[in-house]
Amino acid sequence: MGLFNDYTDIEHKVKTEPRGHELSLSVVIPFHAGRGILAKTVTSLTQQTYPKDRIEVIIAADANHTDAKFITEQYEREIDIKLVTLSSNGWGAASSRNAGIYVARNDVIVSLDADMICPPSFLESHMVWFHKSTKIATIGPKKFVEASKIQPADIVRNFTLISSLPEIHSVSNNLIGSRKDKRIPELKDLKIHPFPSNCFHGGNLAYWREDALDVGLWDETFNGNYGYEDIDFGQRLFEKGTKLVLEGDATTYHQESNFVSRNERRNGLSMNRIKLYERYPALGRFRRDILGLVR
Repeated sequence: MGLFNDYTDIEHKVKTEPRGHELSLSVVIPFHAGRGILAKTVTSLTQQTYPKDRIEVIIAADANHTDAKFITEQYEREIDIKLVTLSSNGWGAASSRNAGIYVARNDVIVSLDADMICPPSFLESHMVWFHKSTKIATIGPKKFVEASKIQPADIVRNFTLISSLPEIHSVSNNLIGSRKDKRIPELKDLKIHPFPSNCFHGGNLAYWREDALDVGLWDETFNGNYGYEDIDFGQRLFEKGTKLVLEGDATTYHQESNFVSRNERRNGLSMNRIKLYERYPALGRFRRDILGLVR
């Protein structure tokens, strides 16, 4: 299966051909809590090198609608931004991402979490691939940082204040704790990976809107518990012929927070992991037997 994901030919075009800016994109951001954190994420999107008239930002809020509305109104003069509101039903990442996709006007969807500060070249780094292929989805790495002292104005004034932050242990990266994105060993071999969807984490992805609709969007039966709806979505894209590619320059800076407790994360993962493994037994065996993962 791994050879199917060999995207060397597309990568050659990305590296050797001129970059295009014709395509437009919609950034879909699920929001549950954290007005200040969301403000920094949206601020970083206003500073992108990709043409601003090709960017749409959609906040899909399943709680704290007042905070989401405040941020939307605060930034509506700086970037094309809209708000979609949903009722809260526990963890609803799949529903939030789907709600954003439904109202998106553009051909490419960038899935971003509300706590991701993006460097100025972030969107351009993702989009270069979509100008070269119609059957790809891109994966960007994460760096885990303590950004509580960073203000939105800092992002505008000097982004090196964020890029120079030291990496930290993060519960959202690994329950044991790891400073580096735990997917790095797999991402290095993504072209021959038997299950590249295992690296398809929802907080930093891009894919064609039409492909998302063709595979039935994000599976909302994963709602109610934390995790794995992104790997499921990536696996369905992969099985439909989409190559899942690494774009190393599309790095995001994950703002550490305590919105999800360690126990909530662990319990939610255990429930949704069962659902994922029942649907894809070979993927489950790969994660257990080859990677030695229990979470």
